[in-house]
Amino acid sequence: MANHFDLLSAHGNDGYKQLIEFFPEAIIIHIEGIIVYTNIAAQKILGATSSGELIGKPILEFVHPEDQKKVLSAIMEALQTPYEAGIGKINPESRYIEERLLRVDGGMVKVEATGIAIIYEGKPAILTIGKEVTYPNRYENLLNDLAYIDSLTRLYNRRWYMDVFRNKLNSHEYQELAILFMDLDGFKNVNDTYGHLVGDRFLKEVAEKIKFTVGSKGDVARFAGDEFIIILHSPEHLADLINEVINQVRSQVKNQQLHTFVTASIGVSLYPKDSENAETLLMQADKAMYVAKCNGKNQYCFFQEER
Repeated sequence: MANHFDLLSAHGNDGYKQLIEFFPEAIIIHIEGIIVYTNIAAQKILGATSSGELIGKPILEFVHPEDQKKVLSAIMEALQTPYEAGIGKINPESRYIEERLLRVDGGMVKVEATGIAIIYEGKPAILTIGKEVTYPNRYENLLNDLAYIDSLTRLYNRRWYMDVFRNKLNSHEYQELAILFMDLDGFKNVNDTYGHLVGDRFLKEVAEKIKFTVGSKGDVARFAGDEFIIILHSPEHLADLINEVINQVRSQVKNQQLHTFVTASIGVSLYPKDSENAETLLMQADKAMYVAKCNGKNQYCFFQEER
């Protein structure tokens, strides 16, 4: 097929490689969601001093949480119609999508991006081309957005839950939800034994895995310390997803070769069954989480009214 091209492979043309490396617009190539190549313009937009700060990391790690769903959908659409579809709609007039990217230095930029499915080093990949878009109120808007992002994990934060999510709930945007409050059992031992730098890295890895597991099914926020909130837009297959989250926490201990024991205790409250109020739902999930801890940890528990 003529559109199967592999410009940057080891067997590619050096002229093409140089052209792409110094192309004025950002170019990012990712395979199965993991960045494998960035040109100089992409590094500049993302605030990186070299490609090494970006390669090997999930592409969604650099996408604002509110934009991740549409970006993931666009990527899947491109992969389903390989070598022809761009990110967004196939119609050339509307194939570009606007998204917010989180920079390495903690800043944020808005970009307009498109992409195509290609072959890179013999594997199916997505080549994304993007350029920064400037708005008159750009910095004011970015500061407002960053107020709802946790600086360590790049998940939503407590303020997002209390402001944005509560407003959505009050506007009756959802028909039903599951609110999960998760606490990491034994995480203090990681900080005490290995130091806070290792502890922070562990939290970032856990946050990344939870976000990937939840995907488009809901939203994830870091409430405080080693506490997380997961909002599932549909309780369907709830038990399977919770168990997967718990397994992901356990697996991170092995992945980072930590000689300690960290698990997850999760409490669950349901909207509108348990309450229609954001604060009450969170409090109920918190209570259920403590029941899970008292029952042995490393498990989940649904909120039940005291009788």
